[in-house]
Amino acid sequence: MLRGGRLYLVTGLVLAGLALILAFVALQQQRAPAPTEPTATPVVPVVVAARDIRAGTVLTLDDVQVIDADPSSVAPGTARQPDQVVGLVVAGDLVVGQRILMANLIVPSVSNLLQPGKRAVAIPVDRINAVGGLIQPNDLIDLVYAGRVNLVRVLPTEPIEMPDGGQGFSPPPESVTLLPPGTKATSYPYAGAPGSRVIITDTGEGQPVAKIVLQNLRVLQVIAGTTVVGATPGERSQAEISATASATPTAETETTLPPVDLLVVEADPKQAELITFLLDQNVRYQVLLRARGDTTEVTTDGVTYDRLVTDFGLPVPAPVEVGGGPQ
Repeated sequence: MLRGGRLYLVTGLVLAGLALILAFVALQQQRAPAPTEPTATPVVPVVVAARDIRAGTVLTLDDVQVIDADPSSVAPGTARQPDQVVGLVVAGDLVVGQRILMANLIVPSVSNLLQPGKRAVAIPVDRINAVGGLIQPNDLIDLVYAGRVNLVRVLPTEPIEMPDGGQGFSPPPESVTLLPPGTKATSYPYAGAPGSRVIITDTGEGQPVAKIVLQNLRVLQVIAGTTVVGATPGERSQAEISATASATPTAETETTLPPVDLLVVEADPKQAELITFLLDQNVRYQVLLRARGDTTEVTTDGVTYDRLVTDFGLPVPAPVEVGGGPQ
């Protein structure tokens, strides 16, 4: 019995010691500070070149990308959003990945906006033929010629050709020498008829005509007096533009449209010559605004009074009958 009592006593002491050890360990764990999560390093967005870019390039969305950077490494004036730089011109060469500084960007001139082989031409306009002054840069326009065409018949003579003041088959003036006998020319067709030789002029006595003569002219700038219409690229963020577009107009937000004085358009050399000719002759013309993205070339016959009657049903005066004979 004595030995069994000692065994129970030793076992109890061992268990008590283990309990004390476990209690001590648990107390130390409670006193130890809880592990903390590592703090994330703050980053800011910056705009960098997405490819190598030559000086004088007008930046597009394809030219730039946004990356995260350490705020301490970002120089003052570094672009943070693409809409700050798109539409502006880089003053110097950029390499891929290079951060873009606003100080190295300039507002594009008209020459930066021109496509290779094109020319910039200024067309004087008013509020009527400029669609009420609502035309904006990058719109596409057509140009309608409106004038009066007069045909003056030309008689082939020796040794020169002379304009004929007569009409139809009326005989030429006596001072005009006809072709020698035996030639095939025995009569002279009416002006404008097949085979006739005519001088075409625009006078107040000719027949009025209207015809689309130029299509798909891209507007580079709209100038009202000394003001260039349209916000300078980079001055407004896309968020500001969207907010303005979605806002309900009020008396405070409505603005008066300025009168439009000039449309600076992009034209190829042949189109530029035609525009110069029309402006030099002081003819009347009308500007037509195209839908955004519509570049389809159209073919029209033009309009005269004859076509107004035959094609559009313009009524003509009925003949008037009057009495005659002996009274």
